[in-house]
Amino acid sequence: MNQEKIGRFIAESRRAKNYTQEELAEKLGITNKAVSKWENGICLPDSSLYQPLCQVLDISINELFAGERCKNEKDSEVNEYLIDLLVSRLYDSNCGISYEEFRNYLFRISEVTVFLSKFETKEEAIHYLMKETNCSFEECLTALDFYRNLGKKNKG
Repeated sequence: MNQEKIGRFIAESRRAKNYTQEELAEKLGITNKAVSKWENGICLPDSSLYQPLCQVLDISINELFAGERCKNEKDSEVNEYLIDLLVSRLYDSNCGISYEEFRNYLFRISEVTVFLSKFETKEEAIHYLMKETNCSFEECLTALDFYRNLGKKNKG
């Protein structure tokens, strides 16, 4: 992952919406210094801000981590359709959570899976997870393997 490229993309997307750093920060409930650090490639946003940031800037999570607009604008629509299709087939009203919560969980799993695939090595992904979650190496390795194996189980 290229933090500088992602930072430049956040800045470009913010300017395209005619927001100042202060306005973007206010919309996200953070400081303008945090936005400045992202845009200068010093750090990435906290993972809890990925979805709100993408919504405010009208970009997809894939575009955020690619640091550029996706060539196929239909990708986002297709992803939304697939999530909705999965939710409609898998949701059980007796599961103890609302339909919307279930949808959000599935969406988050898909985001995490895409996000983790952007790291060049497994070790980079694990170290990022350790930093973000304060979990041990073993816990992060288990989580990473779980996410990476989700697709394989569905194909087999």
